[in-house]
Amino acid sequence: MYTGGCLCGNVRYGAIEEPIFPHFCSCHMCQRWSGSAVVAWVDFPRASLTFEGNGELTLYRTCETTQRGFCSVCGSGICALDDGSEYISITIGTLDDPNLMVPESQSFPESAPSWLKIESSRIEA
Repeated sequence: MYTGGCLCGNVRYGAIEEPIFPHFCSCHMCQRWSGSAVVAWVDFPRASLTFEGNGELTLYRTCETTQRGFCSVCGSGICALDDGSEYISITIGTLDDPNLMVPESQSFPESAPSWLKIESSRIEA
């Protein structure tokens, strides 16, 4: 079981199935949404993910085919949902144990600031 949640604890989630595609993303949309140069993501099967807690996940459509989920109380960015996908991308930083996921690739490295250097033996060139 994988568990996690937002900064204030208002939104909690759990997943029972194994995730896929742990990765970094440095696209401009992730940068603006998170306020960071890079976001670490991992994808869980949508059917295996449940949201709990005192509050509901707030969704904001960031483009024609994607919504981003966040806590309406503390603003923590939690997920991205692509229309029609069987998976939901969860920000690795919101996992209770982010050490369980090691990003293995980087999406949109050309969009990363020139000063950002991601070094890992697991990152594919």
